[in-house]
Amino acid sequence: MSPNSQGIDTIQLIAKYETVKKMADKLGLFIQPMKENHRLYKKIADEVEADKKKRLKVDKFTPIIEVIVLPKVEPKDKALYISIIRNTPILFNVADERKTKKDSFCMITFAGLHQPTKKIDSDAIKIISKSLKRKTFKVCRVDFSKDTRDSEPIDKNSLKGFRKRFKAFSKCRVIHHKNSFYIDRIEKREDIKINYYDKYNKALERKEKVSKYWKNWKRLEITLTFDVTKQNSLSFMEYLNSMDFLNDFSDFEDIAKIIKIEEYSNDYLEYQINSFMDNRFMNNRESRKQFNLTKALEHFKDSEFRRYLLPI
Repeated sequence: MSPNSQGIDTIQLIAKYETVKKMADKLGLFIQPMKENHRLYKKIADEVEADKKKRLKVDKFTPIIEVIVLPKVEPKDKALYISIIRNTPILFNVADERKTKKDSFCMITFAGLHQPTKKIDSDAIKIISKSLKRKTFKVCRVDFSKDTRDSEPIDKNSLKGFRKRFKAFSKCRVIHHKNSFYIDRIEKREDIKINYYDKYNKALERKEKVSKYWKNWKRLEITLTFDVTKQNSLSFMEYLNSMDFLNDFSDFEDIAKIIKIEEYSNDYLEYQINSFMDNRFMNNRESRKQFNLTKALEHFKDSEFRRYLLPI
């Protein structure tokens, strides 16, 4: 895949824990406690801590963090994970709204869905799509990412210019941390967070093997959060087919223009969404096993067999 592409990198859903357990059993998957040294544990624990400080006293609950390991292309490859969080204040709020037990709901997260340097097993995508198609699984968060090549470093010297670009769009504060620029919210859209960072250097910091071909690889990521306490909250597929998605995607395009990201392709995002909707998009010779194979993406681009086209 090219470093000039866009896709959905993270999807988070709220679901009944018993339903998730039954689905996992039916698919032959195992829910297990997430070890504290797991690479995802600290990030999830930090998010739970933020939720805790915002809503309830520390001694009122104990969060539970679990994980499902998804199939890998090859044994040596890194697997995708479904993380499962229980017993947090936001889930208690959902339970209160639905008039059910406090521990009824869980938050399930699929991360790493748009990683051009990594292989994804088609079976993993099929498993994820089963959750995305369930109407009772409500979308809580979506991370869109747009990749580009940019030789300008992300540092204190370039922070002033970055702030100037965003001034007309939002007066909210731009924060610099290491190789990233953050905007925690934008005016009139407090459900959006923006992160523009050096993807190549971040991979090196994590001691990942990444080719010099990806040097100057930068990523724009916007995080959208949804109020899942509402009775009319949407499932992921309902969201994709709603005006909300069109408006959010339009805002994402506007943000990209401000950052001067101009050359990128929609092909992977369309391939991704079509594969979530209908797994037959992966059942061709080139992509039978490996979802994000370059040949599979090329096959999709040449094919007329698709259910979904980006309207923008």
